[in-house]
Amino acid sequence: MAKTCPPARKRFAIAVSLGLLAGFLCTYLASSAVPSIWGTALMWTILADRILLGMVIGLAGAYLIHPIFRFPIPAWFRGTCLGVFVSLPLAAGAMVAPAAGTDAWTTFWLTLAAGAVFGLIIDLVATKYGGEGAELLK
Repeated sequence: MAKTCPPARKRFAIAVSLGLLAGFLCTYLASSAVPSIWGTALMWTILADRILLGMVIGLAGAYLIHPIFRFPIPAWFRGTCLGVFVSLPLAAGAMVAPAAGTDAWTTFWLTLAAGAVFGLIIDLVATKYGGEGAELLK
């Protein structure tokens, strides 16, 4: 008889896997501006940031109500907000050391926008296939 994966573990695995996929996609998109990005510290920073995004979203699925302000948190809102929040250090890095030939502010806003989109997608998919709230405790 096959043993099923607990919902919390399944959600976390889905979210982290999607975060890794988002990291490679972000690196690929960044390679259009910085072709030599592959294998550099910037590539590893992008990957680490997007994996962290998946980890945070995977864990945050337990919250359906904001723990401080007590308002409901739908998955699309939770994922978008966490995507922007987790992307802030990566976006700030673009301001400190912009890549040659790129505008620092454009890179900053595009990084935050990508974080919001990837956060939204990761949370919606993780919620659909892994669950959220009390069902993660089963």
